[in-house]
Amino acid sequence: MPLRTPREHLEDIRRRPGAYGLDGSYRLFTTYIAGFDAGGGHTLLEGFREWLIVQANGGNNLVWEALVLMLAFPGETVLLSSVRVDDERNAVAVDVLFDVLERFLADRDGRPGGRNMIQAAYDQWLSQQSWMQP
Repeated sequence: MPLRTPREHLEDIRRRPGAYGLDGSYRLFTTYIAGFDAGGGHTLLEGFREWLIVQANGGNNLVWEALVLMLAFPGETVLLSSVRVDDERNAVAVDVLFDVLERFLADRDGRPGGRNMIQAAYDQWLSQQSWMQP
């Protein structure tokens, strides 16, 4: 079997979670993705948290898993552990997770200087926050 790209692997776990021992829950998807990132030297998600903060226009104090939920459920406070309770909300969270991962990877890897552009957008976002002013 030929080696797949990380993007192809992400598409496959989204399509066939049971083949990877996943139950389709947001929590297990994010746990698996974090482990996959760690196993690859923390390169898959490099810049993802910063990209999400800019997309959400907030959440600088949150982990990426919570930032995805901010995008999935704008204006709500959603606990990471509570998403599986309702299958419909879980499906929304999972869809947003994979959609934002795809958009992020396209922004970061799909254009020259993508990583630098993401960092620059985050730095600009930071500079506009009142709590960053002296």
